[in-house]
Amino acid sequence: MELTVTGTEGNLHVVDFLKPSIGESEAKFYAASDEHTVTTDLPQDALMVTELACLIKGIRGNGLKPEKKWPAMSRKTQLVVDAVRASIERGFEAVEVRN
Repeated sequence: MELTVTGTEGNLHVVDFLKPSIGESEAKFYAASDEHTVTTDLPQDALMVTELACLIKGIRGNGLKPEKKWPAMSRKTQLVVDAVRASIERGFEAVEVRN
């Protein structure tokens, strides 16, 4: 899934918005017409599993509290996905993302 966001100060285009292909260790996005590449040592799938394992280990093994950022990040991601769907359902009209 590709994502293009158009704003008053420029455009953002993200290739493979939801999840890069299995095995990829880099993702590309375009701001205006400039290409930017973000690289990682591991593919996104492996990084997600590693992050989850670290969070569980911290809570179970070290008595840490769950990080508070994840509910907010999950909610914001869902707002964007909902806005994309609403735009598609409305014939690709611009949709405002509300918090």
